[in-house]
Order: sequence, then structure tokens, then C-alpha cells
Amino acid sequence: MAAPLSTDNKDGSRHVEDHDGPAGDVNDIQAAKDWNRLKEDATLATQDEHNTSFLEGCRRYPKAAAWSCLVTMCIIMDGYDQALISGFFAFPAFTKHYGHELRDHPGRYVMYGPWQMALGFAAPVGNMFGIYLNGWLVDKMGHKKALHVGLFIICGLIFIQFFAKNVETLFVGQILLGVPWGIFATLAPSFASEVAPLVLRSYLETWVVTCWGIGQFFSYAVLFTLNTNLSEWAYRIPFAVQWVWPVAILPFALFVPESPWWLVRKGRIEQAEKSVMRLTSAPTKEIQRENAKKAVALMIETNKLEQDLDDDISWTACFKGTDLRRTEISAFTWASQVLTGFVIQGYSTFFFQQAGLSPNDSFKMTLGVGGVHLLGNLLSMTLTGNYGRRTLWLWGCAVEAVLMFAMGFVAIPKQSTAFGFATSALYILWFGIWCLTLGPLPYIINGEVSATRLRTKTIAVSRAAYQVLGIINSIVTPYLLNPEYANLKGKVALITASFTVVTFIWAWFRLPETGGRTYEELDILFNEKGLKARQFRHVVIHREGDTIRVEGPHNTPN
Repeated sequence: MAAPLSTDNKDGSRHVEDHDGPAGDVNDIQAAKDWNRLKEDATLATQDEHNTSFLEGCRRYPKAAAWSCLVTMCIIMDGYDQALISGFFAFPAFTKHYGHELRDHPGRYVMYGPWQMALGFAAPVGNMFGIYLNGWLVDKMGHKKALHVGLFIICGLIFIQFFAKNVETLFVGQILLGVPWGIFATLAPSFASEVAPLVLRSYLETWVVTCWGIGQFFSYAVLFTLNTNLSEWAYRIPFAVQWVWPVAILPFALFVPESPWWLVRKGRIEQAEKSVMRLTSAPTKEIQRENAKKAVALMIETNKLEQDLDDDISWTACFKGTDLRRTEISAFTWASQVLTGFVIQGYSTFFFQQAGLSPNDSFKMTLGVGGVHLLGNLLSMTLTGNYGRRTLWLWGCAVEAVLMFAMGFVAIPKQSTAFGFATSALYILWFGIWCLTLGPLPYIINGEVSATRLRTKTIAVSRAAYQVLGIINSIVTPYLLNPEYANLKGKVALITASFTVVTFIWAWFRLPETGGRTYEELDILFNEKGLKARQFRHVVIHREGDTIRVEGPHNTPN
């Protein structure tokens, strides 16, 4: 039997006991020695994780960073299409072919509200299937083979979009393409979190959302280049551009190393060590092999600790015990991306036009938004790498709420082109802050907060929460912005501001600081009784022989 995870000391502090070694004959002296050596290696690996500087991490883990960046580039396709479809709603050639002419404005075409809504939520619906398919694929086949499945599927499905003669066919294509995008959206952050060392974790997770921004920027650039072209090729060429990504990534993806964490969970220890060696660099092979053994030892110990806590790794395990809290944090942070940009973010070009800008000016403004996204994400790496998660989240929510309220109040008077530019300027300022904080942070937090044995499933559940709100957003947005319906224009920002305030309140009470902690340490902290979210950063974990002792505000006498 495993010793209890935590017990109370007489002085009021709590400590986590050592857990049993590998299954087998407990009287086997050699097995005991091997397990003690593994624990020593795990302790050394933990110390190494905390003592490694950023520059040293770059020198020791360039291959891990490179492979992570390659896998993450699949997200470019998701970002490209999401921006493409929302941009098409204000794209003259697209609306002329798939939409209808306004009675009061001859020569001006718009999409029917229901079809605009349907195309908006088609990919998120497909994402839902892809998200859960990825959970099954990764469990059974690993990250590498799941990646190959997604890339092969998407190459074929793009043909449906490209040759779509009517909006019904385009709708079907969007749903089907959403499946591989759902695979990539959950696979990329989980793979990055499992190959990245502690010191590079936030940077590589931020690269995930940066790739989404790259796709978005390319989409805006393509639309801006073709927005004056009224032929069918004006919208077919943007669809064809999507073949670039899978064709470019697939040859390299064939050689991607499997996640060593996944190999440990499958009991393939020797393969896990080889995988770590493929992800790391060292002056000599001997040092590299020794470092790999220590890294895998920490993975084994973390995996064993989680097994002792709860051996259940089914989907329902995400909603039980301490894992329910971790799933809540994971899901709400990702859902907050929709809440804090409700209505206006995914439909920026359409929003700018409804705010009073011409189609050409709105595409120029949207192209600027794409540039801000890229720059903001790159700058955010310095913030998330040095200032943690919770502080940036709270400050981001506070500033964004103020800007959203300002944007909404500016839109209340009778609108003019000047007011349209003022609203658009506030939008870009808001978006810049969002890209520095709430844009990248959910990807980082999702890579850290879940138990390693449930990571793929927890990320899937969280991404599903994001997609559900995204579908609701897609249904509501056309009716709030479309001139034939509510036509709220910039006033819709008041709704977004209110959701941002709700997000701030939730984060104050529920979002812990997860930065600077190994996965084993996070397992320990989440299982500490009475430890509040705002107290995580102040907790100190002491290792004393076979005992791990936790000290913090939750158990320190006043």
C-alpha cells in the first residue's frame, strides 16, 4: 500500500510522504536500491530544472525548441482559416457570390444572417469532434502519429472548400476541416508542454498562439491583396493557400520524436530516454545520457505520484477530486479568450465596416491588427517568462475592461468616419494589451495546470469549452452587428467589457500562479488542503530525505 499523500504535523505544517516504488517484491534489495537511485535522480532533475537559466536552456534544449516549434506550426492553419472566414463576410467578391444585395444599398452585398452564423460556427463544431478524436489518438498512438493523421486528412479536405459552388457545400467543408484543426489545437500545446524544459515552457507555449497570429496575419494579407478583385479567384486563391502549410510541414513531421512523457506513461522507459536525448544537447554523449536518465526519473516519479493520488485516467477523472479544480482553471482560462473578445475580436473587419470605415480602410485596419497580434505575442514572451501568470492575467483584465468600456461609450453618439477611426484605434490598443496578456496565457496555463496523465484529456475538455462559447459567439454576432438586425456597432463593446469584469473576478479567487513549478510540484500544491489560489506563489516545498514538506500561508501559524 502507498503511504498517505499528506499528513498533519504537530506544528500545523503538512508534508507529503514518499510513495512506493515500482511494483514487485518489496524484499528485493536490488529493486529497492534502483528505486532509491531513481528518486535521487528525480531530485537532481528537479534542482536542475530550477537552476537552469534561460540562456543555458537555449543551449541545452535547442532541438526540443525546434521540434516543438515545428509541431506548433500546424496551428497556423487554424488561425488562417478562422480569420479568413470572418474576413470573407466583408469581402466583396465572396459576399457577391455567396450573399445577397441589400435593397436599400444597390451594389452592396452581405451574407444572410443565418448563413453568416452557420459558417461562423461550422469549424468550431468540427473542432469539437477533432478535439476528442485527438484525445483518443494520442492515448492510443502518441503525438507523432496523431499529427500525421491530421496532416493527411487536411490535405484532402481543402478540396471541398476550393471547389465549393454554393454556401451549403462550403458549410460542409468548414465542418469537416474543423476536425483536423481540432486535432492540431489540442495536440500542439500538449506536445510543447511535454518536450519543453521548465525555463522554456512559457516561451514555447506562447509560440503556439504566435503561430495562430501568423496564420491570421497571412489571411489578412491575402484578403487585402485581393479585396478589389471581384472574380471567383479572389476567394478561391485564399482557400488554395491553405495547402502550403501541410505540404511544407509533413516531410519534417515524419521525423518528430515522440513525447517522452507519453512513453513513460506507456512504460517504454528506454525509448523515453532515447527521446530525451533527441531533444537535448550536451558536451558529450555520456553527459547527455546521464541527463536523460535524470529527466526520465523525474517523469517516472511524477507519473507514480499521480497514480498514487488517483489511477483513473478516463474522461470522467477530469471532473473528480482535485482534477476538477484543475479542469475548471484550464477550461475557464481558455473560455476567457472568447469572453474578453466577445463579438468584436473574431469579426474585426466586419466590425470596422459597421463602425463607419470603408471596405478598403477596414481591411487596412485589420492587416494592422494582424501585425499587432504578431508583435504583441512576441513581446509577451518576455512578460510571461519573467512575471508569471496570475499577475499578468489580473492586470490584463483590468486594463482591457477599461478600454472596452471606453470603446462602447465612444460609439453611443451619432457615428461618423472620425468616430469610426476613434473606435478602431481603441480596438487596436485593446487588442495589443490582449496579445500581451490574455492571448498567450491560456496556452501556457493549460500546459501547466493539468495532471500529466490527464493532460491531453484536460486540454481537450478545455478547448471544447472554448469552442462552445465560440459557437455561441458565432450565433450571436451576426445579429448584434449585422445592419439588418440589432446593428449595435461599437456599442457591443459594453457587453464585452462586462464579460471581462467577470473574468477578472473569477481569476482573483480561482487562478493560481503556476509559473516556475515542475509538474510534480504542481501535483503536490493542488493536493494541499486549504491552499488558496492567491497563496500558490508564496508556498515553499522542502525535500528532506524521503519526505516532501510544504510550507506556506495556509499552514503557517500567525
